[in-house]
Amino acid sequence: MSSNMDSEKGKTGYFLSCVDPGGDTGMALLHVQPDRLTLVDWETVPYDPRLREESAMPTAQLVAWTLDYPGQHKLVFEDFHLRNNGAEKDTTALRVIGSIEQVIYDRDLFAAVHAQEPVEAKHMVPDEVLEKLGLHMDHSHSQRHVRDALRHGVTYLTRLRYLPVCRVAYPRGGGVRTLLRPGSRP
Repeated sequence: MSSNMDSEKGKTGYFLSCVDPGGDTGMALLHVQPDRLTLVDWETVPYDPRLREESAMPTAQLVAWTLDYPGQHKLVFEDFHLRNNGAEKDTTALRVIGSIEQVIYDRDLFAAVHAQEPVEAKHMVPDEVLEKLGLHMDHSHSQRHVRDALRHGVTYLTRLRYLPVCRVAYPRGGGVRTLLRPGSRP
């Protein structure tokens, strides 16, 4: 890990909110310290503004995490783009992103905000990487969205060359390594 990265995190580290927006928004809160990464909390929050309850919105969870876990907070979320391919679009992700951007505009919650392309996380962080990092959830519908949020967090940290992730997920600079079965050839 570079000394620049050490000074950025300090001794206490920071919290990284990871968001996969949609009708069921997957969310995860990671505590990033110089020598370790910890999953602190996770949630799947349905986006339903008709409920008229603030707790029914993904943005309420982001605000709650900043209040419940004092310290520096950063945010990474999947960006969403409409493509002009004639297929019917579910624009819920755009509404979730809009509500997140409104919270960012109204409040000073995050030291940094990063939007990532959907394809980045899916290609860089397959299930095997999440398993190696101890971040793989089960295969229920709600946890699938949390896994996708975690993919964005791991992608972000990998791009920063955060060593606790890179060493485990991508040993010796290669891709994800799987163990060979007895009797198989390398």
